[in-house]
Amino acid sequence: MISNYLSHMDEHVNFLHATRKPPFNVHFHLHKGCEIFFLIRGDVNYFVEKTVYPLQYGDLIITNEHEIHKPAILSEAMYERVTIEFDPALFDMFQTEQMVPLRCFYDRPLGEKNKISLNEAEAAALLQRFHTLDQVTKHPFPGDALVKLGCMLEIIAQVQRLYDANHDKEAGLDMPVRLTPILAFLDQHLAEELSLERLEKLFFISKFHLSRLFKKYTGSTIHEYIVVKRIALAKKLLKEGATVTEACLGSGFNDYTSFLRMFKKKVGVLPKHYAKQKHPNWNESK
Repeated sequence: MISNYLSHMDEHVNFLHATRKPPFNVHFHLHKGCEIFFLIRGDVNYFVEKTVYPLQYGDLIITNEHEIHKPAILSEAMYERVTIEFDPALFDMFQTEQMVPLRCFYDRPLGEKNKISLNEAEAAALLQRFHTLDQVTKHPFPGDALVKLGCMLEIIAQVQRLYDANHDKEAGLDMPVRLTPILAFLDQHLAEELSLERLEKLFFISKFHLSRLFKKYTGSTIHEYIVVKRIALAKKLLKEGATVTEACLGSGFNDYTSFLRMFKKKVGVLPKHYAKQKHPNWNESK
């Protein structure tokens, strides 16, 4: 099995070190697997589900494929970060009863304990591992897949150790009090009609004020938030064995064609292909 991963390592690990000058906006999104985000510089709040994490140099954000997230850029200060997206299946072969490599990515409620704060020595050590992975990615050579895998194992082990050491200190901040019950309602009623007009009546808040408030604190629209949450729910339903039609209706998409188009846009593959990845014997017509 490991030879299959080594021969296609670039498909399973995506490393990016990027610098960008604001202003710009990043939308709510999901990944096909897990992500490690490391802030080097910038004025940033990071949203995961309903939690806001203020960031500074050396802060890590960890997310899995079910958590919608986005950075919110707060000023025109230069923005620099490292991200590593990876396929969690890459680490299945290393899991034992005593060792679960990705425990910190999954053994917690969605949108909780995503932030890990590092001191200068810890940040420097992790950056050195990032640098090694970056150099191997930029300058490939025979056998480089083994080095990449070794780097990833070291990085995941260090992230897990840091998480265990200080994750209780990083609870994050709640969304503004006017938005908190609305977001909780959305999570529980994604399969229903969720227009601004309905939210206006239910929560006694002008739809215009709600739109402005959500945009102010997240940098995105409430419609985008709902769409990505529905895609996350559809992924969950497909993973549990639902048909594409069941996932479409169960996640609140009333238009089948729109569902297919949006799922492909957000996830990168059509729903039936995603389901096949999770369940090789999955049958759409069951």
